[in-house]
Amino acid sequence: MDPTLIALASASGTAVVSAMATDGWETLRSGVVALWRRFRPDSAAELERDLDTSRSALFAAPDTEVQHVRQALQSAWQGRLLTLFLEDRAAAAEFEALLSELAEAGSPRTNITFHAEAREQGRVYQASGNQFISEQ
Repeated sequence: MDPTLIALASASGTAVVSAMATDGWETLRSGVVALWRRFRPDSAAELERDLDTSRSALFAAPDTEVQHVRQALQSAWQGRLLTLFLEDRAAAAEFEALLSELAEAGSPRTNITFHAEAREQGRVYQASGNQFISEQ
């Protein structure tokens, strides 16, 4: 199996899931759907539903499970994209171009991982973007 395709599928699956919680989600979603329509038109509607379901699952996950859900979704999307890339290398090239365009536009391409620990009455606030905290 081509290690380049594996690496691209890994980065692509991670980018899809990482974008779910960003302002760049609609752009990435539209690009993935357009790519899917081009290479697998019969399953494009299913893909759209799966993208929306994945995003909903990520947002619905309890705070204690978010990282596990994120990892599971990344694995699922990596596998799905690898299958597409193995079937048609042109799809891999187009997806790579999509990721490059999004990176140039400022959409995140990397996976962001946070880890924090609070004890006693400590608090932790983490964000990869804007964060507004209102306490009384």
